[in-house]
Amino acid sequence: MIKFFRKIRYNLIEQNNTGKYLKYAIGEIVLVVIGILIALQINNWNQNRLDKDFETVMLNEVKSSLESDMEIYEIFVERAKLKSEGIQELLEMIASKKSYPDSVLRNTYNKMSLGFVFNYNKGGYEAIKSVGLDKISNDSLRNGLIVTYEMHYPRIELFFNNIENDITNQEYELSLHNALWKRVQVQMPDNSFKLISIPVNRDKFLDQTELIDRIKIEQDNLNSMTGRMSYFKYVIEDGLNLLNKNLDY
Repeated sequence: MIKFFRKIRYNLIEQNNTGKYLKYAIGEIVLVVIGILIALQINNWNQNRLDKDFETVMLNEVKSSLESDMEIYEIFVERAKLKSEGIQELLEMIASKKSYPDSVLRNTYNKMSLGFVFNYNKGGYEAIKSVGLDKISNDSLRNGLIVTYEMHYPRIELFFNNIENDITNQEYELSLHNALWKRVQVQMPDNSFKLISIPVNRDKFLDQTELIDRIKIEQDNLNSMTGRMSYFKYVIEDGLNLLNKNLDY
C-alpha cells in the first residue's frame, strides 16, 4: 500500500503537475490523520474494555468479601441464640430452687458467657483501594463502598472492641467469676491432668448475688450486641445491593 502511494507521488512529480500533487498530498495527510484517529479510537475502546473487565473482577472480590461477612453475621446470630439460651436456662434454674450437677452448672454458665470477636473481610476493598478507587466508574457505588469500609465497619468494630476489651468490666466480671468458681486439678482416665472449674459454694451457687450480677451483665451485653448485629447486617446488605446493581449492567 505504501509503495502504491509512493508510485503515485513520484508520477505526479515527474509530470510536474503541482496542483494535482498538492491535492494528493493533502488527501494523503487526511488519510493518515483518519488512520491515526481510528487507531486511537480502537486503542481507547480496548483500554476501556480492559478497565471495565478489571473493575468487574475487583468488584466481584469486594462482593465475595461482603458475602463472607454475611457468614460471620450468621455465626454471630447463632452465638447470640446460644448465649440467650444460657441466660434463660440459668434464670430458670435459679427459679426452680433445685440442685444441679456441677457439669450442668458449668456448661450452662459457659453458654451464657459466650463472647463475640468482631472481624470482617476487607481484602477486596483494600485490593481495589491499592490501585485507586477511581477505578470504580460508578460514583454512587464508589462513595457507598467508601462509607461502608471507612465509616460503618470501623464504627461497628470499635463498638464490639469496647465491650470485649473494657478493662474495668473485665476486672469486675473476673471478680464475680472468681467468687463463683474455683479451679481444681483432676486426673483424667488416661492419667493426664486437667484444670476444671467447680462451684466455690455448691449448695448456694444459684442463690449468690454474684451470679445474678453476672447474668445481668451478660444480658445487657447481649442486648447491646443484638442491636449492633442488626446494624452489621444492614451494612452488608446495603453494600451487596449496590454491587449487584452495578454488576448487572
